[in-house]
Amino acid sequence: MIKVNDKVYHVHNMGMRGVVERVQHEAAQTWMAAGPAHGKVYAFVRLSDDRVVRIAAQDLMRDD
Repeated sequence: MIKVNDKVYHVHNMGMRGVVERVQHEAAQTWMAAGPAHGKVYAFVRLSDDRVVRIAAQDLMRDD
């Protein structure tokens, strides 16, 4: 699980490296026959060029 202050990179664009500033959970807007779908988790990442971008947590890997 990605946490605040983790160094991370985007799995599809390894040039996007940065530090997680905030993690946000969003509720699902879709309902299935058995109940609501799971929500999504987003991380706000400060990149090396000082931009902050919102990226789905499933698209991030820790940069050790």
